[in-house]
Amino acid sequence: MTTALRVDDIVSYLTKAGWLRAPHDWHGAGVWSHPDDYEILVPAHDGFGDARARVNEVLRCLAIVEDRPVPEIAAEIARPDVDTQFFQTFPAYRDPGYTSVAEGHRAVQGVREVLAIATRTVVQGPHFTFSGRPPNVVAELLHTAEMGPTRAGSYVLEVRLSARAALPGGVTGRTVTRQIHEAVTAAGEAVSTGQMSAFEDEIVTTGLSANLCTALSYLGGTDHEAPFEIGFRWGRAVPTESNASSHRFPAGAGLLLREAAGHLQTLYASGAATITGWIETLHHGATRNEQWRISVRGEFHTGTRPGRRRKIWIRLPDQAAYDRAIAAHHRQLTVRVSGELSSSTGRVELVPDRGFDVID
Repeated sequence: MTTALRVDDIVSYLTKAGWLRAPHDWHGAGVWSHPDDYEILVPAHDGFGDARARVNEVLRCLAIVEDRPVPEIAAEIARPDVDTQFFQTFPAYRDPGYTSVAEGHRAVQGVREVLAIATRTVVQGPHFTFSGRPPNVVAELLHTAEMGPTRAGSYVLEVRLSARAALPGGVTGRTVTRQIHEAVTAAGEAVSTGQMSAFEDEIVTTGLSANLCTALSYLGGTDHEAPFEIGFRWGRAVPTESNASSHRFPAGAGLLLREAAGHLQTLYASGAATITGWIETLHHGATRNEQWRISVRGEFHTGTRPGRRRKIWIRLPDQAAYDRAIAAHHRQLTVRVSGELSSSTGRVELVPDRGFDVID
């Protein structure tokens, strides 16, 4: 892997990771330093003198600084467009990197369903529960995403998905991974309370459905009681506001998530709500329920609760309002939408009192 690494990719990786380049080179090689007092030499260009030895030294140093395996770091440097997810389970009484066939199958099933449900959410909007045949893009996403071999550190499943992967319906790899991140973050926050009341109706706006709760519970093993962890690293070639993160689910989280799945199936969306932000997507379907829809990402308020950053689907009243939304989207204007939450179509969405207001 090291001989295939390009100097430009190494430099972009170091820059994103917080390394700083010194103003002067050393014998033609760039001098890079880390805040924790590490220093490395990076070849001036591909094929430069002892480039292979220098790159090996860079990788060994990065492995120490980041406490990650060299192959994992090398792969990330070589593929700057790839978003990576790590699904880590902790099976009891097993050697590192091993699990039982039953629990391994359950973990893979959970990962598959997390990807599939997130893709449905991107395409069809948030639902308390999904039913029926999934759209064809789900199968295409599952064929596009890559699963790597397990490795030591308990039983870790690595999934890679190019942020630039273009799928039908305007779906990209990044939109799916970001959807997973938002829903997993919300699930982690709710689980940390230990209370079913944390799985209130508003949480579904993050994409946390009954189906996704069930999929996450599979990572807790066949009895749903083992802890698990989900980590995210983002391809630096596609800018994002999110940083590398990891979400730990304690022992017993799977049981709570299974209970939450049943709870979410009984809920429906209602109540006044307002969102202020930017139009992220536009949808113009063939049926009445699919016509004139947009999604807005911004500050979301319901009742007396503090505002939260959310992506909310909105059902506009007519073609004229949709045309205004197209114009606001193209000009990247801030909009404000107020109305009532509804799940009458299955999708959780905001039905405005009267179109929307343009703020600027």
